[in-house]
Amino acid sequence: MVFFRQALALVALSLTHAAFALPTLNDLFSRAQSSTGLCGNQANLILPNTPWIVYNMLYNAAQMVGTQCTNYDGVTTSDNGTKEVLWSSVANIDYVESTNNVPKGYSFVGLTQNLETKLSAIESIPTTYSWTRTNSTNYKAGNICFDFMTNDVKGDSTSSSSHELMLWLQYEGGQLPIGWTNGPAGTVDNLFGTSWTLYEDVNTDTGITVSTLMPTNQFEGSFSGDLKDWLLAMAHLGRFTEATYVNVGNAGTEFFYGNAVMNATLGLQINLA
Repeated sequence: MVFFRQALALVALSLTHAAFALPTLNDLFSRAQSSTGLCGNQANLILPNTPWIVYNMLYNAAQMVGTQCTNYDGVTTSDNGTKEVLWSSVANIDYVESTNNVPKGYSFVGLTQNLETKLSAIESIPTTYSWTRTNSTNYKAGNICFDFMTNDVKGDSTSSSSHELMLWLQYEGGQLPIGWTNGPAGTVDNLFGTSWTLYEDVNTDTGITVSTLMPTNQFEGSFSGDLKDWLLAMAHLGRFTEATYVNVGNAGTEFFYGNAVMNATLGLQINLA
């Protein structure tokens, strides 16, 4: 299951109001010149001249034995001229029987630009996401995913009126979404080349409804598309209207236990109409 717990408020603040905590621009340029390992809880790095923040969130750090780092490895330019961020997630987390079903945290790259915008005012959310994962032990995690937050109130990502939207691309190790035990809540056809099953329920830790789309055919290491199509599909299912605000957006992976390295390349941005 996906549990953001009390750290959800910190994520929202970091992603939608990151500029309030910025060091000087020169400091940011200096920090972004070489690979940076982010291993502490809430450790993060805002990347200058990009729409991204790299974030290592250990929202259940107290129940984790071992280490987890999110590494920023650089920014590259694709063949079509689009900027992409190179990053990795390195987990070395011991298996503990009593906490094996507890997600320890979330490793991700989040958006810092053009958020707190109505869905109707967004022209597109183009993305490319490629990844490889090498597991050296039994590993539970692997929901390679996008995670967005909407609300009819601009900037609100933490109240119970917020809506958390997850698009799972690939998953392994037995991880299941919130609402799995309730059975499917709907379906979406012909989205990003496959059909999807919707699972949803309220996250009892946050009071926020989580709606997760699971693909009929998992994506094996690469994904591309316009994420506005996903948000519009959820609007067509009646979860919100196009007047809702897109307040948070990111791409990442959760982790429960095991030793694994995920290397990823991500292009993600919001283009306004």
